[in-house]
This record gives sequence, C-alpha cells and structure tokens, in this order.
Amino acid sequence: MAHLEALAPEISLYPYSNGKRVGDRVKFPDTAAFSSMNKAARFEGDIFNLEVTGEIPRDINGTFYRVQPDHRFPPIFEDDIHFVSEGVTAIRIADGHADFKQRYVRTDKFLAEEKARKALFGRYRNPYTDNESVKGVIRTVSNTNVTFWRGMLLASKEDGPPFAMDPVTLETIGRYDFEGQIKTPTFTAHPKFDPDTGEMLCFAYETGSNGSDCGADVVTWTINADGIKTEELCFTAPFAGMIHDCGVSKNYMVLPLTPIKMSLDRLKKGGNKFAWDPKEDQVYGLVPRRGGKPEDVIWFRADNGFHGHVAGCYENEEGNVIFDLTVADGNVFFWFPPEGEPPDFNQRTRLSSPTCRWILDPKAKSGTRIKPSLQWTTNGEFSRIDDRVVTKKYKHFWQLRVDPTQPYDFAKCGPPAGGLFNCMAHYTWDPEDESKTGEEDVWFAGPTATYQEPVFIPKNGGAEGEGYLAALKNNLDELRNDVVIWDAQKLAAGPLATLHLPLRLRLGFHGNFVDQRDIEEWQQRRAGDLGPVKPANEPLPWQTEIVSNNAGNKTNGDSNGHDVKS
Repeated sequence: MAHLEALAPEISLYPYSNGKRVGDRVKFPDTAAFSSMNKAARFEGDIFNLEVTGEIPRDINGTFYRVQPDHRFPPIFEDDIHFVSEGVTAIRIADGHADFKQRYVRTDKFLAEEKARKALFGRYRNPYTDNESVKGVIRTVSNTNVTFWRGMLLASKEDGPPFAMDPVTLETIGRYDFEGQIKTPTFTAHPKFDPDTGEMLCFAYETGSNGSDCGADVVTWTINADGIKTEELCFTAPFAGMIHDCGVSKNYMVLPLTPIKMSLDRLKKGGNKFAWDPKEDQVYGLVPRRGGKPEDVIWFRADNGFHGHVAGCYENEEGNVIFDLTVADGNVFFWFPPEGEPPDFNQRTRLSSPTCRWILDPKAKSGTRIKPSLQWTTNGEFSRIDDRVVTKKYKHFWQLRVDPTQPYDFAKCGPPAGGLFNCMAHYTWDPEDESKTGEEDVWFAGPTATYQEPVFIPKNGGAEGEGYLAALKNNLDELRNDVVIWDAQKLAAGPLATLHLPLRLRLGFHGNFVDQRDIEEWQQRRAGDLGPVKPANEPLPWQTEIVSNNAGNKTNGDSNGHDVKS
C-alpha cells in the first residue's frame, strides 16, 4: 500500500506549524537538536553483563552514574533545545563485569506529562509558555548532574529543587528539601563536598520568588555530614546571570557569574530566558564559608568570557584563593544569542577555551579587575579532578579536548553532536610553581567518535591521581555508545577496557562514580536508626502562594505525589 504522504503530498503530516506543535501526532522535530546522537531514545531498561573489549580492572567496585536527558514526548516548540528532558544512567561495575540501567527521573513535570501523554511545558525555563493546566507544577527536569549524598542520589538541575533516587534501583523517591531545611525554588547541580569534613557546599541563584523571576538573588549553604544546615548566606549578585558551577577552598566558595543574562520582560513575551551580553564582564564572587554577611562577598571583574566547568580551588601560602576553570572567549550557548540577534550556529567552532588560573585576594575590594595569572591552551571543557583533593592544592586534572588537527569523517558522521570533543586529556600542574603549566597526556578517540565528561575512579589507598578514568564514548558513525576505562595517568597508552552498549543514549552532561562500600554503608544506616530517605512533604512557598492567590480554584499539580490544593 502506498504511503499516505505519497498519496496526498499536499497534506503535511509534520506536526509543527509556525514553530509550534499542532495536533496529536507523535513526531519529533526535524532539527539538529533531535538528530544524530541527540535523536530521542525514549528508553528505560536494564542490560546484564555488557560485552567488553579488553579487561575491566578487578579492583573497580562501584557504580558510574550519569544524567542522560531524553525527551519523552515531542516538545511544544519546534526549536526546543537539548536541555529540556530527564534521565539517569547507572553502570554497575564489579568483579570485571558491568551491568547497565536506565531510568527516567519521576519529577513533577514527568508525572504531569505522563498523565496527559504529551508535552505540557514550553520553552526552556519559561513558564509563560507552558500549558495552563500545569501552572504551579515544579517544571525542573533534574537533568544536569547526579550526586551521592547520605545514601541517596540527588538528580539536580539549577532551575529547581533536587529529586532523590534510590542508588541501586534508580527508583525516584521524591523531591528533596533536606528534610525541610531548604525551600528555595532553585538549587545547584554542582554541589561540592569537603573530603575532610564531609560537608556539602551548595548554592542557588534566582531564589527570590518562583525560580522564574529573573532576579539576582543568590544563596549559599553548608550542610554538615549529619545532614544539618549549618550556614546560610543570602546576597545579591551584580547582575542576573547564570552561576552554573562553583569552587570551594578551606575557607571560601567561589561563584563564577557568567554574562548570559536573564530578562523577565523577554520571558513574558514568550522568548528565551537568557541572552548573551558580549559587553558585560565575567564576574567571580568570593564568599566566606563560615559566618559571612552579604557585605563580606567580594566580586572580582574580568573581561568578557563564558565560564566552563571548574577544575580545582584552593588557598596558597599567601592566603589567596587559586581558582581554575575553562573560560571560552565567546558565547558557548549560541542558541541564546545577544538580544535581538539570530543564533550563530557556527560560533562554537570559532571559540577558544583555555584553562584559566585566577588568583583571588580576600583582602581586595569588590569591583577589583583581574586577569588570569595563567592560561593553559587546553582547548577543552568538563574538567574533573580527584575528589579526594577538593579544597586542596592539586596536581592532576582531566578534561575533554577539542583537537581540530585530528581527522574527522564528516561523510560518515555529519556534524559532531555536542561539539568535537575528540580527545581525552590528562594534565598535571607544575608541582613547584603554580604559575607554570606541566605535562599533557592525550588519547584520540578516532575519526568517527567523541567523548562525554569523564569521572575519576580512585584506587583504594592510592595517592592523588592514582586510579582510573571512565567516560562515555559517542560512536557517531554507528549511533551507539561505549564506556571506556583508562589508567588515569596513562591515557596515551590506550583504554584498558571498552564496555559496549548495544544502543544509543542522548548526549548527557555530568555524573559521578560511587564506591560500592559507600553505598552499602549507607544502606545499613538507612535500614537502622537513621531511617529511610524523607522526601519533601509540603509544597514549596511559591506553590502555596499560587494556591492562596487562587483560593477555591484547584491547581492541577503534583508535589511528591500530592496535589497542590487550597
């Protein structure tokens, strides 16, 4: 039988008209955001005993967790971006074998859309474009990072609260508010953990209202090893921009404020939340970890740049804070162009992204202008270190690297989805002089592959940097993923093992490795006097306010399994 489109070419079955979804046909947009490795997989499941090339080191015993955001339903808007979906992957490794598990995070957004069997939430972080039925529903997708905390996984995205998951089953436990201690509308996807104290250092921006007011309000917290909030500091940033990652030293937290700015007026008009400002400075906030007041926060300014992810942060002998991260010389998020300008889809290929070392003097005044004390032309992103040396002077870091001099098979692969991160790199700082770079150790993925962010797996009892590196590999010609494992200090020697997935995962962002001993220790504690993880049992303040303002009208929403009602 002839295909319907061949019989009636005048009838378009493409479910988008003037950029917006029409009808009920389940069909994703024909755009770059939904093609190649980013084509929606819509998959949950388990794979037991993955096929392996090489040999998995027998001393690896734990789970490699990653967020792999995956749209479940075609979006409302045709030009939707990759950031609006949820999903978590777990690769359990033990005794030289590996198993795979993939689950969606059952966020409030997920549950609302599952019930409706369609997308209900509109543009990225713009509630003014949502279906009216989900007014008052927390719209985060918890898709940026997954971290282990006191026996649970926290799946998080900076536009909303985290959601707790079981680290073994990946079942969603519910929205987590630290047992009623943190009720801001937003929460970072990049908390840091002090290896000496067991504290979580965390923050949030755009905290003043419902997480969509485009305000400059910021909060930092310290949660101690017993789960108790011991520090909270509220203050205002110099402008309403993005604060994605952070660094922590023994006495300070550093917040990089990126000049990609929010606008409530733009949101209300149905536009993008963010717009790149090429005339604005990049800014660094130096925040005391203990006993600080708003006036104690020091803001350092530098020439325009786009912050990548943090490598290390520590205090040197002079008491200055050393802060290392990648900084691009232009707008990495090209889909959020300057106000009034169209996206420049080729901009990313022109950018340089060195690893920059900044020296922040706690005695300086706010507004002090600074320049990098060192720029290492790593041309990469997604830096990782040995987490056992967070807050301390460190030697080793790893990073995805872009090397345009290496061959790339465009005919087989097309444009490299997510960027041409075709190398995995290991760098070492000069141990004698923090003003000098050190050695480089690089492995090329090949002409048809790229990598995703690595994780470091420490050897039991090993020194800093002794262990393994693991990362997802994107086989662009096959549209399939592998997990690659190297000796962390011998990347150029090639992989020790490659774990073959018989499927494709959408490109993910961040993840972490958790030792099985930590998982089992917390299982025992949770089974004992500590008790199970307690999800939030009350709506967030902004949800309660909506109910108060609409007394008598039921708000169709869910907050951890209960409706937000008057």
